[in-house]
Amino acid sequence: MVTTPTALLLHGAFTDASVWVRVTARLRHHAVPVTAPANPLGGLAADAAYISCVASRIAGPVVLVGHAYGGTVISAAGTAPNVVGLVSIAAYALAEGESVRDLERRFPSPTVAGRLGEMAHPLGTGHHPFAELARAEAAPAAAWRTRPSWMLLAGADPASSPEAVRFCARRAEATLLEIGDAAHAVPLSHPADVAELIRDAVRATT
Repeated sequence: MVTTPTALLLHGAFTDASVWVRVTARLRHHAVPVTAPANPLGGLAADAAYISCVASRIAGPVVLVGHAYGGTVISAAGTAPNVVGLVSIAAYALAEGESVRDLERRFPSPTVAGRLGEMAHPLGTGHHPFAELARAEAAPAAAWRTRPSWMLLAGADPASSPEAVRFCARRAEATLLEIGDAAHAVPLSHPADVAELIRDAVRATT
């Protein structure tokens, strides 16, 4: 019988599963089962449904871990019956019917606005299509209401508002780790801290 949760690591919108390579090595060193599927990037509801299906096919309990946009996906996907915990890395944990854009309006940040402007696409409206979709789509579910949560705030991340992350953590009653000098790609720059937070979640849900 499988008792140690598998850590399912989900990347964000502008990376791939290689963002987890340093974290994965550390987790495996400590005998934590790990899988890092590709994020299909089809939209929040579609991606959450896919990851929920992937999680449900894993034998035993699962801790979902999401970086950036992947963090919003796991919050919606975490209603799969065998999901026992959520770890959001430099990410927002949305409520049902809430979008990233809603949080941006509530916690305006010039840094975040400027970073999103760098993602402009030269065609159409002038914005990266998926960036707009990821910000605008409302979350279909909020698994943090029924699953224990852990969150990491990257203090030097230009793509997320620290105030919004803290708000999400308080609302979810999540364990919050703040790393003041961490930028957006925190799984690569601070893999030991990220891996230890995931191990905390695995230990607490074993």
